[in-house]
Amino acid sequence: MSATDRLLDTASIVASAETASGTFGLVDEALRARVDALAAGFRTNAHASTTQRTATRRQIVKLLARRLGIARDVAAHPEILDERIADPVFIIGFPRTGTSIQQALLAADPANRGIEAWRVHEPSPPPGERPVTVERRASAARIVEHFCDQCPGIMTLHPYWDRGAETLLEDDEVMTLDFQNSYPTTLCDAPTLTLLPTTGDQEQSYRFLKLFLQHQQWKLPRKRWVMKGTEHQRHLATLFKIFPDAHCLFPHREPENFLPSALAIAAMVYDGISCGGLDRMTMAAGYVEDFRSRIEAVLSDPAMADPRVRHVRFKTFIADPIAALRSCYDDWRLDWTAEGEAAMRAWLSDPDNDGDRYGRHRYTFEPFGVDWATLSPAFDMYRARFLLD
Repeated sequence: MSATDRLLDTASIVASAETASGTFGLVDEALRARVDALAAGFRTNAHASTTQRTATRRQIVKLLARRLGIARDVAAHPEILDERIADPVFIIGFPRTGTSIQQALLAADPANRGIEAWRVHEPSPPPGERPVTVERRASAARIVEHFCDQCPGIMTLHPYWDRGAETLLEDDEVMTLDFQNSYPTTLCDAPTLTLLPTTGDQEQSYRFLKLFLQHQQWKLPRKRWVMKGTEHQRHLATLFKIFPDAHCLFPHREPENFLPSALAIAAMVYDGISCGGLDRMTMAAGYVEDFRSRIEAVLSDPAMADPRVRHVRFKTFIADPIAALRSCYDDWRLDWTAEGEAAMRAWLSDPDNDGDRYGRHRYTFEPFGVDWATLSPAFDMYRARFLLD
């Protein structure tokens, strides 16, 4: 095996991750297979340079070392698995529909706890076992900054990344720790990463998500986790199986108003990762077709009528975020406190949280060749169910 081929060889990656994490024998066959599936996707890119392959290898090794650190902690402290994840709130729904501001406001409530970047990028040892050092947070901040450097313009579209180590992340990135998918923030040095492949084992994905939360809350004061993921609405049956007392918030927005924005951020991220190799028309055609299938799945899913799912129109939420969230708490029978409301109002009034703090991006279908006039009627049933009085 040549030195270049060895860069993305699974056995070599596992050996390096074991060395980095100080573990041995914690990579079971299922995890090894997932690591191999990810590495194989990058091995087949004949155009990647040695520099790119080296950078990709480093990110995969670090990702696996983090996963092994969690496994080591659980092996040393099996009582972590006894932690109860009570009343978690999951923000679900499509990208660019208000999910990020909802996540930020809910996480501002002192009764809640969010998934900050440092928890994912430097999860071990558990924060309840020993204080999180300045250096750990700085290490996580560098990963966030590196992703932003790889994707010029990302701050204008998604300014929340400027929180560095305190950036609130999506649950998909947590699942990437277990190699259940390949989230771009974590693997932004991989030049062939233009899709988000998943293992298809959704139950394992959610079981790992629960394990991660147990690991992160062990020995800490009990708080309610605030989660966010734009894939959760596709897997509600599994989500409720693993988190039976979960509460879901599903915001709904006119597709014409958020699809151009979703296309723009997808293009910016994957154009940065693929070093300019993204064809926008092809990407948009696949994205729109996938979105149509997701809308159809939502309309046909009986879980959408589950009382644990709270549907909120984007316009209603933006008009009065505090009233909208208080209504959710009432439906979920969670305590709404003056302290929590004050924290949310403080977040809204802080100019550092202004959504246009890096300027305003102009969103349009034009760069993607989308004929919205022809496409729009395909979403009339969605509008009738979730957007109309």
